[in-house]
Amino acid sequence: MRFCIIGLGNFGTHLARQLARDGHEVIGVDNDPAHTEAMKDELEFLITADCSDINVFEEIPVAECDAIIVAIGESFESSLSVAANVQQTGAKRIICRVVNALHARLLKLLKIDELLIPESMAAAWLARSLRTPDLLDSFYIGKSHEIAEVVAPAALIGKTLIEADLRGRYELNLITILKRKTALSSKSSVPQIDQVLGIPDPARLFEEGDILVLFGHEKNIRRLLNDDA
Repeated sequence: MRFCIIGLGNFGTHLARQLARDGHEVIGVDNDPAHTEAMKDELEFLITADCSDINVFEEIPVAECDAIIVAIGESFESSLSVAANVQQTGAKRIICRVVNALHARLLKLLKIDELLIPESMAAAWLARSLRTPDLLDSFYIGKSHEIAEVVAPAALIGKTLIEADLRGRYELNLITILKRKTALSSKSSVPQIDQVLGIPDPARLFEEGDILVLFGHEKNIRRLLNDDA
């Protein structure tokens, strides 16, 4: 897929790097030459230009991009101006970083509904990870349901999936099991995944260090992790 990121500050830079690592084509745009210069060894396509000028978009293959991400966070006015210009280009999908509630309301007036608040998302994730330390990652589905990666609790070690009865006891579905290369260290809370075990074998014993990919209500996931039985 191809994405265009306008604004290569801290957030835009991290997003561009991650998308590039995931194998996507990324076009990075910023009005500060220092920002584009800093990314020259990581992104193939870089444009130094001020996107508050509608003519700049003649240089950007908007029609070929799966999404345009306005990642500007430092300037409220610049973000609105750029978002309005992107809207005029007929982009397939527009995602805008939001600075505050007023910014969000004004963007919605421009008919831009995909709004991103990185600080709010990071705070929500940190609060959840502090509340549930063994929760490694999650994807919120809706109505308090999520797909979550969790460290297999001690109560499951040595039991089979049939014996654990995750669906009957906790109303959780086990999607798959991940194996990590090394144990978690103090330097990183993110395990390096070595193996995906596919569809779980009901007769396989849960092992220490297994990472379970579960689907269910968030309260039931917490209940599993807090259950000593």
